[in-house]
Amino acid sequence: MRLLLTALALSLSACAIGPKQGGWTSGQDAQPFETAVAACQQTSAGSSDYFTVCMAGRGWTKQPR
Repeated sequence: MRLLLTALALSLSACAIGPKQGGWTSGQDAQPFETAVAACQQTSAGSSDYFTVCMAGRGWTKQPR
């Protein structure tokens, strides 16, 4: 049981750090990408700057082009 919990914790932590989604990279404890995008689209009022700040507050950073 302990081995199973350890394996589960390691697999979940690997998903939470570093995955890339369309030019965005997550940090530790980031919200799921789709959840963050949906929330930020509602609150950013079409401004890409506000959207970027909102995403950063949810643990996602935009990669430079």
